[in-house]
Amino acid sequence: MLAGACGNSPQPFTVATKAAPGGAQAALVRAAPCGSAWCESLWVGRTPEDAVRLATLAQDRERCTEIAWTRDGRRVAFLINGQQLRVYDAGSHAPAGQVDLVPADGSPTTRVARGVTFSDNGAAITFDDCPRDRSGCKPGLVAMR
Repeated sequence: MLAGACGNSPQPFTVATKAAPGGAQAALVRAAPCGSAWCESLWVGRTPEDAVRLATLAQDRERCTEIAWTRDGRRVAFLINGQQLRVYDAGSHAPAGQVDLVPADGSPTTRVARGVTFSDNGAAITFDDCPRDRSGCKPGLVAMR
C-alpha cells in the first residue's frame, strides 16, 4: 500500500476524468485504499464533486484504461483492462451494456483496445485492436444498442 504524506493514511485520488460532449457531465475514475491495496471506482456527475459511484472494480484485477462518451452525452463507457467496455446511462446511472472488444485469451490479454469512440447515433463502437506488446493495430467495430 502507498503511504500518505507525513505518515497520514492514504487518501483517495482521481486517476482519470473526461467531460461529456457539451460539458454537461463528467466521468471519473478514482482510486482508493481497499484492504491492503488500491481499488478503482467509476463515477459520473455534473461535476466531480457531485459525482455518483457507478461501480467499484475488482481489487488487483481490474483497472480502467479509457473513458468514452456517446456524442449526445447520454451514455458513458469505461474500458476495463483494455479489453471489456462497460457502458452506463449517464442520467439514471444504470448499466446499459457490456461488451468484450478483444478476446479474453489470458490475463493479461494478448491484445488491447485503444481509441474507443461511439458512432454518431451510439449504435456502433470503433476502436483500435492492438497487440499488447508491439505495433500492428487493426480497426475494430462492434454493434451496441
